[in-house]
Amino acid sequence: MDSALATLFSRSVEEVRTHERSALQELLDQREGRVVLFGAGTLGRRALALLTEMGYKPLAFSDNNRSSWGSMVEGTPVLPPAEAAALYGKSALILVTIWNDRHWFNETYQQLTGLGCTLVSSYAPLFWRFPDRFLQLVLLNAPPHHVYEQAEDVLRAEHVWADSESVEIYRANIRWRALGDPRDLPGRPKENTYFPRDLFEIVPRESFLDCGAFDGDTIRQSLAAGGASIGHIDGVEADSISFARLQRFVHELPDDLRSRIVLHPCAVGAKRGQIHFENSGTVDSKISALGSVVEVYPIDELFASQPVSFIKMDIEGAEFDALRGARKVIERDRPLLAICVYHTQDDIWRIPLLIHEMVPGHHLFLRAYEGDGFQTVVYAIPPWRLIARAAA
Repeated sequence: MDSALATLFSRSVEEVRTHERSALQELLDQREGRVVLFGAGTLGRRALALLTEMGYKPLAFSDNNRSSWGSMVEGTPVLPPAEAAALYGKSALILVTIWNDRHWFNETYQQLTGLGCTLVSSYAPLFWRFPDRFLQLVLLNAPPHHVYEQAEDVLRAEHVWADSESVEIYRANIRWRALGDPRDLPGRPKENTYFPRDLFEIVPRESFLDCGAFDGDTIRQSLAAGGASIGHIDGVEADSISFARLQRFVHELPDDLRSRIVLHPCAVGAKRGQIHFENSGTVDSKISALGSVVEVYPIDELFASQPVSFIKMDIEGAEFDALRGARKVIERDRPLLAICVYHTQDDIWRIPLLIHEMVPGHHLFLRAYEGDGFQTVVYAIPPWRLIARAAA
């Protein structure tokens, strides 16, 4: 099978393990231990502590936040990018220590190299060196050798996509996970939505299931996209704080819309049970050993007698199990699917493969909406709902 990713897997798993342990040291050695941290936030402070522990005291921080210029972070000065580049750009490693959904590494890379910096790296090698002590990272929450251990599935998933844009987004995400290089990830999108108009449209009497309904943000999008044609909406939200906001939002809707929305204060998963859930009221609330007890239901049980035409999932890494618990509904109704695949390292390949196995006739597309791989979504669209130009 032809694969542009095949060359990645010429290295053995053990060779990759060795590289994980040595990559940071090799970068530091190229600049005789001289390092500047670009990004003076939480990730930068953690990097400062770990590098100092290794015996490498960073020369400086740099940051695009003007309000931080001239300040000190743990005794380390924060410099404007131009000044940091002039002082250290050719003599030091510039380690980018920014991790959020509003940061596109390639923009920072172009900025720094444009200022004359000659060795710029993502934070990935630091994570590889300290996988249990660095921040818990979405996308990179397992080291690269896990990608290589699953090479067969990674390569199979390269061939499930319906268009070239999806293929390139997929390949860039695999390179990010395997090589720690996010430069090829997609840039800023025109819109951030679960309802891309170039792929599909809301149909009359749509039965929409929103898993991870948060405060109603996606329901708002669905109503904007479908308006009065929406037939029924079910919102699932496990976080009690977000669920209360969701209830308030629905309560304020016109009677006609409110009567078509049912809310479920629970989680969805592969089987019936309970979990402990962190009630933070934020978009990243998740399963936590210290959280409140929440009931878990499989979608197959919740919707055993109710048809579903569209399922969206953004449930902080529980998507794979939730899809397994929705097999009967998916095979019965052949719904359109919009599933987040950025919460764990392997969701980017295992979720598309699972969907393709459940509904092999669906067309699969991959789109990215936020920085550095955040909010990457797979759309599985039944043929009868695919916009003609998307099928071309």
